[in-house]
Amino acid sequence: MVTSAVLVLTGCAEGSDGQAEPASEAAAESSEVEPNSSDPGGSSDLPHSGAPAVADPLPKSALPQDPCDAVTPQQVETILGQQAQGERADQEETGLRCRWTDGAGAGFDIGYATETGQGLSAFYANTQPQMEIFQAVDPVSGFPAVEYKTGHDDSLCTVVVGLADDYAVGASVAQTVEANAEGQDPCEPAAKVAELVVENLGTNAVG
Repeated sequence: MVTSAVLVLTGCAEGSDGQAEPASEAAAESSEVEPNSSDPGGSSDLPHSGAPAVADPLPKSALPQDPCDAVTPQQVETILGQQAQGERADQEETGLRCRWTDGAGAGFDIGYATETGQGLSAFYANTQPQMEIFQAVDPVSGFPAVEYKTGHDDSLCTVVVGLADDYAVGASVAQTVEANAEGQDPCEPAAKVAELVVENLGTNAVG
């Protein structure tokens, strides 16, 4: 269970051109997954590329129609340290997405990976080759998960949870350069955000 401690995500992430960009925008960019037409698209071919199977899938009906409803206002305040309104930032290639910011560049994204029809397999096939760090992590509420970032010093991290063989949800967060210098790992808050989301979806499924 996620604690009520504030997971404050502050400051800006460094962009590829050396300029600061809003952390939430950088997180969204880092979490994009391009579908690969050469990969199997049917559920009978899943999982593939080394992705684990989802033993007890969650029905897609558990996903809120609006991804901004994937977390409650109280949970957003827990994550950011203040109230914030979610804004849609859908990705045509992957699925619906919502972004929250604190007005000073900090923020986090929650996205549905539904459009590829390949769940975690798409991440193993397409994202893993592009990342220096891509690894399986402890299951999130019983569902298989991975975390990835471009390198050890990256202030961005994405945690993706496979809720069925053919779809997944992801949480992307960014932290300040100062936090990185202190040795903080952005994957820790990303995992906590992902856990919040999956717990909420589980409640929706039985509600």
